This record gives sequence, C-alpha cells and structure tokens, in this order.
Amino acid sequence: MLLLDSEAISCLADGPAARRDRVRALITEMRRRELPVATVAAVLAEVVRGRSRDTAVFAGLRRERVEVHPVDVRVGVRAGQLLGGAGFGSEKAVDAFVVAVADLVGGAIVATVDKADLEQLARQAGNVQVAMI
Repeated sequence: MLLLDSEAISCLADGPAARRDRVRALITEMRRRELPVATVAAVLAEVVRGRSRDTAVFAGLRRERVEVHPVDVRVGVRAGQLLGGAGFGSEKAVDAFVVAVADLVGGAIVATVDKADLEQLARQAGNVQVAMI
C-alpha cells in the first residue's frame, strides 16, 4: 500500500510539477502492482480549508482513486504508542495516524516531504517505509 500524507495530496491538487510527477509515478507503480493507494481521514484536516482550492484536492483524490482510512480506536491507540516511542508530542499526531494505519495494515510506503519525522515514527512500527516526493 502507498499512503499519502498531506504534502503528497497537496502535490496532486496543485503542487510543483516535479513533486506532482513523483507522486503520480509512485501511484502508477502501485497500480501496476495492483496495490492500494490511500490516505488517512485526519490528513484531510491539513489540506481542506473550506475554500475553492478544496475542489482540486477532492478531484485529485477521485482521479487517483485514493482510499480514505478512518481514524478509529485502534488507529488512535497505535498512533499514541508511536508518538510515545518516538518521544513526540501531539503536534505530530497526524503523522502518527498515517504511520499507525501503515503499521496496522501490515506495512506500507508513506509518501512525504517530511521524511525525518515520519522515519522516526516508522522506526517504532513494522514494515513501514518512507519515500520522499
């Protein structure tokens, strides 16, 4: 599975061409392997603002057939454990939700520009890789 963080989703909507192309290349490779592409509902809080730009965000999610995973009790608890293990506070909660979903599905690649924080969280999880976009 490929999980998109907020920057990856923003790139699909209206990001710099080079980053947008890298995200699309990752998605194309996942589709070729018949693997899902997803994000976490909490990530939407970082990219949706109730403005006209939101149309591009939702269009990108639809166009790329991005699944949206909910934040439920299991995800919330695992995210808290990851935050504690990495020594982070709640300011990194959305990143932790992404890594928690990746961990709970048995592993995934997380697409981001925030490699350092996500790698620190991923070290607390199993089979989670971080890919720079």
